[in-house]
Amino acid sequence: MIEHLVTDRWGGVSQAPYHEFNIAHHVGDDPRCVERNRELLKKTIGVEKIIFANQIHSDTIVYVDDPSLTPTCDGLITDKTDIALAIMSADCYGVLLKAEHAIAALHAGRAGAMKGIVSKAIEMMREDFGEEKIEAIISPGIGVCCYEVGEEILSQCDPVYVRGTHLDIKAMIVDQLKRYGVEYHDYGICTCCNPDYYSYRREGVTGRFASVIWRRA
Repeated sequence: MIEHLVTDRWGGVSQAPYHEFNIAHHVGDDPRCVERNRELLKKTIGVEKIIFANQIHSDTIVYVDDPSLTPTCDGLITDKTDIALAIMSADCYGVLLKAEHAIAALHAGRAGAMKGIVSKAIEMMREDFGEEKIEAIISPGIGVCCYEVGEEILSQCDPVYVRGTHLDIKAMIVDQLKRYGVEYHDYGICTCCNPDYYSYRREGVTGRFASVIWRRA
């Protein structure tokens, strides 16, 4: 059985400006609070092993089976049971993929989406694990309503995703899913609009929420 969870910012122990349920070590929060929040996450999902990546805004995807490691990448894939894969976000999208044998967790911000990280993960799941039917979950992330960027960035993007001075990252993700016939569930929440979620665009110094997927034995 495959399950998933997308956390919000509430229910943890971190203090402002990371309050409350920050699960990221790299944002300046007290490491003891982060570890306590991660333990709370394990308790919530009922899985003792969670793999987090050292996210670098790339299209690198790594197969993982050792929860003691923290791979440097933006995509995690496994076919193991009772190991959860987690993506950290504060405007970028977490894209979770589930299929018969394998699961994946992807960090899809502007850079990852433009590089096609979602397409790459789907191809890996099909080629490496023989998956045919894949389903996806798109976490909350910054909407086109709030993602205004400069001309230098817009000039690098496919015009189909440009809305005036705004960029539509989610449309990039959805198009990659549709290209491979992957059905998806979209949370439909803009993190910059909704204060229940961390938003780097809105807050600057802030925490990260988690998009987590796991398979039970």
